[in-house]
Amino acid sequence: MWRTAEGIHLDLRGLSPPEPMDTVLRAIESGEVDTLLVGHFDSEPIFLYPELEERGWSHEVIDSQCGDCEGGFMVRMVRWGA
Repeated sequence: MWRTAEGIHLDLRGLSPPEPMDTVLRAIESGEVDTLLVGHFDSEPIFLYPELEERGWSHEVIDSQCGDCEGGFMVRMVRWGA
């Protein structure tokens, strides 16, 4: 986990399902992440999307242009009303 001007980032690449989804949900529910989270995934986390919505978070797939992120998926997650 690291922080940039954009927000908190989680590198979830290399984890086996359902670990990436579980890690994101734990971070959101624990309060470690307040309004914005960027997840770096190996593949699109389609099963995560309904879980986010259920918890009041939106999601957006963004370009993976962060050096070694090429070919993966970056997903920006934002708490509704933030």
